[in-house]
Amino acid sequence: MPGTARFAIFVVVSLIVFVGVLRLALRSRERPAKPRTIGWVALVVIAGGMIFGRVGAQAGLPWWIYYTTPALATFVLPPLALGMSTRELLRYLALAVLMAPAIHVVFSFGLGWHEYMPFVRVPAWWELLG
Repeated sequence: MPGTARFAIFVVVSLIVFVGVLRLALRSRERPAKPRTIGWVALVVIAGGMIFGRVGAQAGLPWWIYYTTPALATFVLPPLALGMSTRELLRYLALAVLMAPAIHVVFSFGLGWHEYMPFVRVPAWWELLG
């Protein structure tokens, strides 16, 4: 599968997971966050962050720039844009920290796609079988 198609799949799956994380973090609100707000936050954080990371890596930027910038957006933008309470923030941060490694393990182990987090190699299931 071409790299662009894989990247698009990574983005779509990550968007779905991220929206789920936001909904879980905000589930106890009396007045739910507007779907439009969740949508634009997800697009900026996930699509914007992944595009920035990909372009940054291809441009030869140091890894700490093209990984740290999207990570900061992940940790800072949603709490500010959605006005998270302390309880929501703690729930969100715990889920956000687990989100990227979980997606990486699923794609690496299940499909053998290792480019999501290339510095942490998770073997594909068939590699473990021999």
